[in-house]
Amino acid sequence: MRVLKYLLFTLSSIFILGCERDDICAEGTPTTPLLIIKFIDFDNGTEIKAPSELQVKAVAVDMDVEDPFPLGSVTDSILIPLRTNSSITDYELTIDSNTTNEPETPANTDVISIQYTTVEEYVSSACGFKINYEGLTISPPVAGDDGSWIKNITIQREDVTDETTAHVFIFH
Repeated sequence: MRVLKYLLFTLSSIFILGCERDDICAEGTPTTPLLIIKFIDFDNGTEIKAPSELQVKAVAVDMDVEDPFPLGSVTDSILIPLRTNSSITDYELTIDSNTTNEPETPANTDVISIQYTTVEEYVSSACGFKINYEGLTISPPVAGDDGSWIKNITIQREDVTDETTAHVFIFH
């Protein structure tokens, strides 16, 4: 009986001491970064200019347009995700989207195509991998029937590895 107690105690100790704490991905751990687009006044070149009633919709691979992102009040920049399973992401950017019911100002939509290379980076066992984007390029905007509201696009940072500063400037 005594041997059984020692055996049970030894097995229990090994079991308890062999366990590790649960690995939980910490709140501040960097994950796949979003693309930061900053809007600049085309005429001035340096002054920030918020687009009026901006609406952003991702264009799916099969050319279907997804629901718009909830942006809230856009002041000078937006953060949008890039596809992790593709090397191209297309977006419809619409200004004067009539969200405030002003029919005298027609909506104006441009489509931008963002190309990049995805690179996986191991974060931890709890968080897994994150995707960074390298070699960012953007095709000139495709204007709709309403003309182009985007006058120029410049890439400030070709690699999207964090969310500290703007990656792209859109002049309008």
